Amino acid sequence: MIESLKSVLLVLLIGTSLYQSFILASYSPPKIEPIRQSNYVQTETLGKQAELSDMLFPDQLIIHLGNQQHSVLYPSNYYYTRLLDNIKQRSFKGFRKTSMYLVNVNWEEVRTKQLGVEIRFREGIPFSILQQLFRIEGEIPVENDKITKIWIYSKGTNDEVRAFFFTDSPGVGYEVIGADFTSKDVENFVAYGEPSNLYKTMNGGDYYLPLKPLHLPSFTFTYSQLTADQLKQSLFVDPGITRYLKERDGSEIYTDSKRGFQLNRDQRWVTYFDPVAPAASKTEVLEDLMAGIKFINQHIGWDGKYMVAHTPEKQLDNQTFIFRQYYESLPIVTAQPEGFGTMNMQVQKGVISGFERSMVIPDLKSGQRKENELMSGEAIEQRLQYYQRRSSIVSIFPAYRPVILEKTLTLTSTWAIELRDGTYDFIE
Repeated sequence: MIESLKSVLLVLLIGTSLYQSFILASYSPPKIEPIRQSNYVQTETLGKQAELSDMLFPDQLIIHLGNQQHSVLYPSNYYYTRLLDNIKQRSFKGFRKTSMYLVNVNWEEVRTKQLGVEIRFREGIPFSILQQLFRIEGEIPVENDKITKIWIYSKGTNDEVRAFFFTDSPGVGYEVIGADFTSKDVENFVAYGEPSNLYKTMNGGDYYLPLKPLHLPSFTFTYSQLTADQLKQSLFVDPGITRYLKERDGSEIYTDSKRGFQLNRDQRWVTYFDPVAPAASKTEVLEDLMAGIKFINQHIGWDGKYMVAHTPEKQLDNQTFIFRQYYESLPIVTAQPEGFGTMNMQVQKGVISGFERSMVIPDLKSGQRKENELMSGEAIEQRLQYYQRRSSIVSIFPAYRPVILEKTLTLTSTWAIELRDGTYDFIE
């Protein structure tokens, strides 16, 4: 009897429990708190997006007119753009590695007497990236050489056109086996030269200086600066968990525990860092460059026109790229590495492990123009007679030198000197 009562009681308890569970499931669903939108913010870009094609262009186009006459064209110039577009429509196919000293070419004669065009890249570009600018067909050389200039020339009507790719290794170059150019094409290219603004060669053709002064304007802009809040919104997935630390030198560090950035307000400079685990395998320079451009497009954006100015020397695990800002036809150059106009980026296996750039964002619509005259080549030569580092000069070219005051940014046109150690100086 007692055992029967226990069984009945157990059945009642189980039934009651099941009934209560049904009631709870039907009428009292669990309360789930949604994630607050204020704590999760999509990244915001502060500038425009850009493509690799927007950042690949030569520093100079040097036109050899014959009779020891030369013309130099700079980016954004009308004739520069037309000539470069024409060359892009042609193709280079097949390369033969050679010594530029032993090849059967008298380069001084080619420079001074024959019609031709030099396409110059000051710091050099690898074949894989150059292939994104020009029609380079067939297999490209597997070496890590950087191409510093392409020289296309012809001796005259109906004569053979030859094309050579010079590298950053002294005396090493490539002869193009199948260049899609005729002597008539070269004549048409040379027609883009400006006989009214001639240049003379200096230091064996390392650089060219004008016979007459250049008239290049200077500009003054108002500007704003990147703020910590803007950078948090742009670089962090969850800005709400950002931690802040102030260093002894006055710089400020912001981190979301995974990545972070440092602000140096005195130098108006920001450094972003994202520790990346060592890569198991190496990546191609072009792939890392594309990843870097994509990252800036998605997070910060580009606040002006930039050029791919420097690529890694070799295919290393951690690739370093430098983007240089241009305004109109001229690059923006500073004497110190950390200065307005450059963006330094480190990429490891497609992941951006760090970048540095100026906090200054000029308001390009506010620009006030002032006419300026740059001295002629003869005046530059006189100045260089007393220049202590003359033997270290690699190149001389017109550039904008930025001067940042409390409320304004001035881009002053000037002659820049590139030195062998990678630094710059100026001829005032």
